[in-house]
Amino acid sequence: MLKVDGIRKSFSGNDVLRGVSFSIKQGEIYGLIGKNGAGKTTLLNIMAGLMDKDAGTLKKDGVIGYLPDLPNFFEYLKTDEYLDFLLMDKDKKRRDELLDMVGLKSGLKVKTMSRGMRQRLGIAAALVNNPDIILFDEPTSALDPLGRKDVKDILLNLKDKGKTIVLSTHILADMDKICDRAGFLHNGIIAKEVDVRESADDKSYIIVGFKEKIADDFLRIFETYEKINENMVKIFIDGMSKDRSQKKIFKILSETEYEVSSISTKEHTLDDIFEEVCVK
Repeated sequence: MLKVDGIRKSFSGNDVLRGVSFSIKQGEIYGLIGKNGAGKTTLLNIMAGLMDKDAGTLKKDGVIGYLPDLPNFFEYLKTDEYLDFLLMDKDKKRRDELLDMVGLKSGLKVKTMSRGMRQRLGIAAALVNNPDIILFDEPTSALDPLGRKDVKDILLNLKDKGKTIVLSTHILADMDKICDRAGFLHNGIIAKEVDVRESADDKSYIIVGFKEKIADDFLRIFETYEKINENMVKIFIDGMSKDRSQKKIFKILSETEYEVSSISTKEHTLDDIFEEVCVK
């Protein structure tokens, strides 16, 4: 368990964090979302013990590991040598376990490694002390799709092992797939928290186009809708009974005298919530 309560931090009179509070259960992946400059890295540095806070409390159960946005390595070392250094050359078994966990071979020279391989080595470094809580700052940044998938698979594997994870990334599609909950850091506080799965269901909708003008009397059959124009409508799906709601909508559409020209389904994503909370 990790509990952040009222964390404050300012730089030269500029309040970056103004009372950040949230808590995470064991085994959760928690997404930390915000604009560039919102204070995400500052908050992670405080949580990792690398920066002092001005006020607030941080309670944690267990050891914390941290992967910064741009991890530094000794370029002249090899993968096994780098982990041996962090382990003080005392645990070869743990070194080999870590390399296997992140999919790296022993003996690879750091200076020849791609960005994705470096990120995996950074993850291994963050796991050296077998932490219970792991903080990741932009772990998929600048990676190609394959590299991003590798990192996401590693994070999900850590979750399966009972690790608690805090993840900051600007690639919100990644968070949609792996996070349990997410907090939106805006104006120095967690302005909104969401259950990622529930938020996707809560405001999902279907956009339906018709070949002719549709009457309002017909649209009132649907519980919640928004008319886009005279022959297109957005029909909202009941998040509490998503499957049943969708079946009902499609049944009505199949039986109506109006001819349907197009149908598309849209889920409410973290990108949508980011726009609502941090941009508008």
